[in-house]
Amino acid sequence: MKLGIVYGEISTKHQLIMERAEDIFDSVLAAPIDGVKFIHGEDESKVLYKDADLTEFDAVYIRIADNDMMFAEHLVEVLNDAGVVTQAHNDTYSYESNKFYSMKILAENGVKVPDSVYTLSPGVAVDAAEGLGYPIIMKTVRGAGGEGVMRAGSENELKPVMDTMKSLEQEICLQEFKEHGGEDTRIITIGDYITAYSRSSGGNGWRSNISGGGERIEADVTEKMKQAAYRSCRAVGFEIGGSDVINTEEGPYVLEVNGSFGISEEMNEIIGEDVVLKMVERMHKRALKRQREN
Repeated sequence: MKLGIVYGEISTKHQLIMERAEDIFDSVLAAPIDGVKFIHGEDESKVLYKDADLTEFDAVYIRIADNDMMFAEHLVEVLNDAGVVTQAHNDTYSYESNKFYSMKILAENGVKVPDSVYTLSPGVAVDAAEGLGYPIIMKTVRGAGGEGVMRAGSENELKPVMDTMKSLEQEICLQEFKEHGGEDTRIITIGDYITAYSRSSGGNGWRSNISGGGERIEADVTEKMKQAAYRSCRAVGFEIGGSDVINTEEGPYVLEVNGSFGISEEMNEIIGEDVVLKMVERMHKRALKRQREN
């Protein structure tokens, strides 16, 4: 059986997936997304990396950055339609590429998310922030690792940022700030398997992203948090995904769902299981099932 891994600039750890996969799949190919091309013919579509056609593979794991989401939307659809096992549904990357859109999908599926407002107008943003209450979170609709996420404590802080966003023709999402003490939990869903670690700013700020200086720590996860993460991944169509969850007095809130969540040996050590291996085993199990069905 053959596994392909399509990776973008954000992926510095796809080698970990390759290492595990080489012991399970007969062959493994890692393809940088900027080397992949589509060929559409009258009867079929191909996804080529050099001489390899990924539509002939048993499974393809997609690990890409926000700037490649439009390409990924098309990629996953072609692969899924060709019968290749992927970790996402056809519409998944159109949801993930827009943070406000993904919040809408989660809310429609019964997942608690912070109240959010989407606007291009600085004036509307100021009015909306009064309703949401300060401090307010500002997010560009695209971005990963905490990029494009800001906090304003007043109108004086908010309006200059909104004016700048408008001049840069940036779409922006305002979101109510949920106090979480600089700590959130990354809950990983792999099929029906759910595990987690927490991320902490160390008490020095409100950001907990690892790329922003946060650290991974052992998680204390409630069943409701697990249920919220599982429902989130299913709502946007991820078979394998990471949900960022905070636990409040009102219950768990999901801040984001990510298909290219960070992986590392440190993560495995904190969780106490080889999560990367679990990912590969899930792809292999589904590929075997698809093969038997065909």
